[in-house]
Amino acid sequence: MKECLISVDLANAIRSLVDVMKLKVPEGDLGFTCKECGKPVKPFQGGMQGPHFEHLERNDDCSLSDT
Repeated sequence: MKECLISVDLANAIRSLVDVMKLKVPEGDLGFTCKECGKPVKPFQGGMQGPHFEHLERNDDCSLSDT
């Protein structure tokens, strides 16, 4: 499978569309993966961190996962 990067803004737009259409997404996995470890991530709109991706499950072996 070929890799491709997606901006967090586009990922959030897709997440919003999924929510509005009330689509069933197994365990919240929209198909986005971490560019470092390949584990599932989901986009967030912001808050104090601004738009970003977070791992669905913490991954202590990934430097991009929250600690």
